Amino acid sequence: MKLLVLGASDIFARRVLPGLAALGVTGLEVASRSGRRPAVPAHLPVLWHDDPAAALARSPAETVYVSTENSRHAPLALAALESGRHVIVDKPAFLDFPTAERAANLAAQKNLVLAEATVWTEHPRPAAALAAFAAAGSAPTRLSAVFSFPPLPAGNFRHRSDCGGGALFDLGAYAASPGRVFFQAEPEQVSCRILSRGPEVDTAFVCQMLYPGGKSFTGTFGFDTGYVNRLDILGPALAATMDRAFTPPPNAALTLELNAPSGQTSQTTPPTDAFARFFQRVFTAIDTGHGQPLTDALLTDARTLARLRQAAVGE
Repeated sequence: MKLLVLGASDIFARRVLPGLAALGVTGLEVASRSGRRPAVPAHLPVLWHDDPAAALARSPAETVYVSTENSRHAPLALAALESGRHVIVDKPAFLDFPTAERAANLAAQKNLVLAEATVWTEHPRPAAALAAFAAAGSAPTRLSAVFSFPPLPAGNFRHRSDCGGGALFDLGAYAASPGRVFFQAEPEQVSCRILSRGPEVDTAFVCQMLYPGGKSFTGTFGFDTGYVNRLDILGPALAATMDRAFTPPPNAALTLELNAPSGQTSQTTPPTDAFARFFQRVFTAIDTGHGQPLTDALLTDARTLARLRQAAVGE
């Protein structure tokens, strides 16, 4: 597998780059306009580019990973698809649903894999939670999430509207995806309210979504408070809690706290690299030609995120 990375982001350097060789990546190219060059493992040679467009024109890589500011995702991803490459895009993959739909249609026409790197769903704990509910003879009916962290430095791109910044874009995927995972459905009703704003963008929001069968999701997200990162999963016979739900660290065992009428228990998940599992899933889909579930997930979350933004504008 040869991989071309567009954008030398912090998330690429910290969470993706260290595990690429173990996933079968034999050739790596990185194009970064900033000139940033993170340290690369000695056993994984890399070719550096300054111009993403030129890199797309010259690279033999069959897969492209777009890891830039949010506003640059769409043109780079579409260009990569047009050139016949499989594409992985950091979340949010696209800033509006029509663009997401256009990219998905292009991927389908060319028989390419298109995936959004919302990787928390690849960690074993969500599946363990669903298994615990099944064992209890019930299913989740309520989801409640809080993901908020201290204010970002003033120069961070998430504060800039021209870069696709703001809490709704940066954290909206974590509001859109739990219902897809635990209810396997899209919301019937969506409400969203902005809680705080900076000079250019929103910095926190609260939302509520109602799903078929009377199920619901409530969430508070932002970068204007102390750190909280938790998802509560509730049902008639069981309640479960996942701390560090949306950014599970790769080197720590994590617990799934369970509360049933019979008492409280916990399950421990060994250290697991959710990024590595996600990229392995994408590479397997490329090898087998079965990438539609990845594109379907991208479209589902993009549609829900668009509805959240529309609801916030109309508040």
